[in-house]
Amino acid sequence: MATVSTAISSGAAELRRRSSRAPEYERENRALVRLARAQIGPRDVLLQTIVDAALELCCAGSAGISLVEELDGNRYFRWLAVAGQVAGLRGNLTAWKDCPCGIALESQESLLLVDPLQTVEALRGGPAYITEGLVVPIETDGVQLGAIWVMSHSDSCRFEREDVRLLSSLSAVAGSALMVTNARDQKANDSRQRDEFIAMLSHELLGPMGPIDNAVTATKAYCAGNENALVLLGIAERQISRLRTLMDDLLDAVRLQHGKLRLDIKNVSLKEIAADAMASVQDGLEQRRLQLTVAGLDNDIILAGDYVRLSQVVTNLLSNSVRYTPAGGRILLSAACETDGKTVTIAVQDDGRGKAAEDLASVCNLFVQSCGGSKEASGGLGVGLAVVKRIVELHHGTLDVASAGAGKGTTVTVRLPICCEPNPSTEHQTGIETTTSVKPVSILLVDDSEDALQSLSTVLVLDGHSVETADSGAAAMRRLKSSKPDVAIMDICLPDADGFDVARAIRRDESLNDIYLVALSGYADETDGRRALAAGFNACMTKPLSIGRLRAILAACRVVQK
Repeated sequence: MATVSTAISSGAAELRRRSSRAPEYERENRALVRLARAQIGPRDVLLQTIVDAALELCCAGSAGISLVEELDGNRYFRWLAVAGQVAGLRGNLTAWKDCPCGIALESQESLLLVDPLQTVEALRGGPAYITEGLVVPIETDGVQLGAIWVMSHSDSCRFEREDVRLLSSLSAVAGSALMVTNARDQKANDSRQRDEFIAMLSHELLGPMGPIDNAVTATKAYCAGNENALVLLGIAERQISRLRTLMDDLLDAVRLQHGKLRLDIKNVSLKEIAADAMASVQDGLEQRRLQLTVAGLDNDIILAGDYVRLSQVVTNLLSNSVRYTPAGGRILLSAACETDGKTVTIAVQDDGRGKAAEDLASVCNLFVQSCGGSKEASGGLGVGLAVVKRIVELHHGTLDVASAGAGKGTTVTVRLPICCEPNPSTEHQTGIETTTSVKPVSILLVDDSEDALQSLSTVLVLDGHSVETADSGAAAMRRLKSSKPDVAIMDICLPDADGFDVARAIRRDESLNDIYLVALSGYADETDGRRALAAGFNACMTKPLSIGRLRAILAACRVVQK
């Protein structure tokens, strides 16, 4: 250790003796501009940009940044960014006690090592001979982050006080930038983990809802004529629908964060969208004795949009008004074409709780709920309006929220482009699921959940279909070959096989090629839908499956088979 101490003191004395070149502020400023731009990018790119600047400004043979890491209670230095002749050492790990960076951090001073191979054993045996090295600590707000260093590999390159100044400047930039990028990366990681948790939570909660929903539907059929039982089952259905809406909101929030909200654009009827939305809130209107007035929809307006998503927009706005308007209050749903003939304004106005001026700026942010108000008006996850605003923006529209203050009602205004060239022959997409009776078919249900199999098969049998079940991919293949059903509804996550692989195996067997395959996915992700179609499925549904949509698919399947 005495040898190292002698080297440190002799290095400091040598720096004082050496003459120093004049500062080159123009080159330094250009380098700092590059660093400022790099701060918005990934952390590794930022570090490498700083190292490249050190190599250039100090005319060094090598340069690098080594940051502190703690492993098993011991501190090390990781060579995270390296440039020049020792660039191949990027990623190396050096113990604190063996590294000049540790000496610089402990002394909190710049360190010049002349002929460092004589005093620092860790530097021996490297890819290039080192004549001297200059190390400057990186420390911010008392936190020891690491060190920035340069090396010389020839007698013609010697470091001086100007190099210390330049490295000290880069060290300050590196320290501040690392604190910012570390905080940014931590926030991004926390957000990613939260989104993954929300997606998994939604998946796990949606899974059991399917069997519950199917069991309620089947029980209603068995209880025909029992008014008391039907009232209670109706309550269960409404609460299941509310749970499903909450889970859908969570999944939409995750899609929103990752830019995965997608639209199916067609010519759609605003009048039909409004009718669907009003039907969705009818129970709430009646329970709270609210008066809903509709204006401007006597003549239909055709939009180019996604019917389901636009219905979600209007339904959400009406639902919020129903929730936050006191009993006996009034709600107005209005639509009007603007004078340019290219835009329609849709407004939902109520005389309910209203919003304080300071809340308006954040009301469309994710996980933001209104404060105050009655207990019965509370609830929700604070994601609906954020998702709705993004849906409107994806339709090239705008959404604005206005309120005169607490207790003075709220008006939400949506502006959307009108379909300029409506085709009268176009069949407008609707979100209404067909309830037309379906001719009986033979069905194989494949799922590893016994409750899911039993509840869904009961509903389908009550609809007149013949149903068999299988709880694995192997069992499904045996059933398919022995009974050759018309339709196979298959969960894509099976205990012994991937549902996509099972579908591909079915399509390779010519004797099974006429079977109509429906994939059942626990994740509301478009990727599963695309993979299902590519694997040979004819349709894909998301859990908890909608009985109405399944009936529509079974009807379509009969048309395809004919």
